[in-house]
Amino acid sequence: MADVARNTVKRVLMVATASVAWFALLLQVPLTIRTSLANGMTLIGAILTYFSFFTLLTNLLVALVVSLALIAPKSRWGRQLSGPVVTTATALYITTVGLVYFFLLRQTWNPQGLDKLTDILLHDVVPVMYVVFWIFFVPKSGLRWRDTLYWAIYPMIYFVWILGRGALSGRYPYPFVDVGKLGYSQVLLNAIALLGIFLVGGLGVVAVSRRASTKAGVR
Repeated sequence: MADVARNTVKRVLMVATASVAWFALLLQVPLTIRTSLANGMTLIGAILTYFSFFTLLTNLLVALVVSLALIAPKSRWGRQLSGPVVTTATALYITTVGLVYFFLLRQTWNPQGLDKLTDILLHDVVPVMYVVFWIFFVPKSGLRWRDTLYWAIYPMIYFVWILGRGALSGRYPYPFVDVGKLGYSQVLLNAIALLGIFLVGGLGVVAVSRRASTKAGVR
């Protein structure tokens, strides 16, 4: 009975997390297009803007990971995305979204209406729901120290993407990567600092998981 109850809670949490993430992501599409067009951008520019936010890309990753685990858990992609390496990386990414927004970005704007709703869902609700899912329902044995380096690939590729787009358009998604105002030296320092925090967090997760596995007799 305990296993049945646990699996039921797990599935309900997964369905809720995927539903909230997809809803917020879809709702954000017309909001981003509206704001972008109002700022003189083209429709293509608006779409590129949508995919220039780490928040949206990471929430999309959460939605895909959880949805595939629900719909096709035994498929090739379902197995790969449900493994501890990918699920832990996703937890780190979405935690970064919540923390960076809370400490660095929340005070930079005051969203209203539907913008406020998506703001809360993408930066607060989804991160909390996914991290709760990861803590209580994702096996963490088998994580390796070098996994932390693999996990850093996504934020590094993202950083290259926004700098490249910014160099062409003059638009940057976040103030701490705005080369036009800060210059490349400061932006690189900001990026290195954030990457360092991310790597330390990853190493911490691996250390805790290995210690827990050792206590449980898993080698």
